[in-house]
Amino acid sequence: MSRSHCVLDCRGMSTRSAEPLDADEELGPPLLDGLLVVELAEEIAGPFASRLLADAGAQTIKIEPPRGDVSRRMAPFAEPAPHRETSTSWLAYNTSKRSVILDMDTASGRRVLQQLVGSADVFVTDRTPADLFELDLNPDELRGRHPQLIIAAVTPFGLVGGAAEWPSTALTRAHASGSAAGVRRNLGADTGAPLMAGARVHEADGGMALALAVWSALIARERFGHGQIVDVASTEAMMNMDRVDISIAHNDGGPPARPPTKGGSAFGGRLECADGHLIAVTPQSHQWAGLIKSMGDPEWAFDADGSLIDRLQLGDEAGDAIEQWAGARTRDQVFRALQENSAPAGPVLRPSEVMNSEQMQVREFFDRLEHPIADSARYPQFAARWNGTQRAARTAAPLLGSSTAEVTNPYLSPWSPARARRAGVI
Repeated sequence: MSRSHCVLDCRGMSTRSAEPLDADEELGPPLLDGLLVVELAEEIAGPFASRLLADAGAQTIKIEPPRGDVSRRMAPFAEPAPHRETSTSWLAYNTSKRSVILDMDTASGRRVLQQLVGSADVFVTDRTPADLFELDLNPDELRGRHPQLIIAAVTPFGLVGGAAEWPSTALTRAHASGSAAGVRRNLGADTGAPLMAGARVHEADGGMALALAVWSALIARERFGHGQIVDVASTEAMMNMDRVDISIAHNDGGPPARPPTKGGSAFGGRLECADGHLIAVTPQSHQWAGLIKSMGDPEWAFDADGSLIDRLQLGDEAGDAIEQWAGARTRDQVFRALQENSAPAGPVLRPSEVMNSEQMQVREFFDRLEHPIADSARYPQFAARWNGTQRAARTAAPLLGSSTAEVTNPYLSPWSPARARRAGVI
């Protein structure tokens, strides 16, 4: 297995607008077709980055220890029963990959890993500098041995600095970045007790940042002829996603206050409709005017001269009236009325509603993938479309070690797979 070249090429790039997507045009291969990614990462951040590359057509080899990625044991589990192959976290972040078992506690296992990494275009890892040194995968030394290789690391605090080796968990990383403060505020828990967003949503921030950085490094490699070390600190990626709260805290000298819950607040809020909830956001005067117009221009919103009263002066009277108006209508009625009058609003949807929405079906955002153990399910795609290229064929997350023999055979000769297993290599 040797390094190949993907179809990504920045030569001839221009600043003109992209052509509209055309279902009838002749399509080329997926954007990252031919790119080889080797992943040595667990849980969410690193695997998510690799999954995004796989979604765009990259061949992705996931290295797992004999016990498997720790996310295989993370609840909840898909039907039919809890199993190392049915963790929903594992299934979601590892589609379109090939699983290879290597025992990295053995010299032979480490040697095969080093050869696989050397054959790759991109090496994705979440290991600390000390771990990489023990595996003889020190990024600087790897660059010397393989100048074309892109070494893409996502770690809690980055590869350099006094915190580079600090142990952490998803909860401690969320709080180290300041992200969890916003979660606590939005849940109304003002006691200061640690909380974390559900489904480890912050962990995906690091993976998204790493995938974007890898794309940039691929473009740079086309231009300059060599790879780079990409160093992403997941806590810094989380900070970027919380830029609004952080800027408010910096300028006001303290954490942002909990947002109001009433729909009649100065800038909008949560509305309880007859059959669900909706969020209306009206920070600008014309948006507030749109909300009032949606309600039929009630008298309480206007001065005697017919001018709209500043929303900051209305207080709870407006909030109560808006709540009564929304509560007497369905969520869809309120949503459409606000949209028609340029008042930004969005329904609070259940996952099933998102998956079955007309918009998601038009964009074909979800793929139904069959898995040999877990029930078939629909999985989200890469949240981007490119005209002129095919979508990559996707497969469900791999069974543990399902591609070990196929991938490692070239590096184990003259060993047989059985001998390699007895020796503890795989």
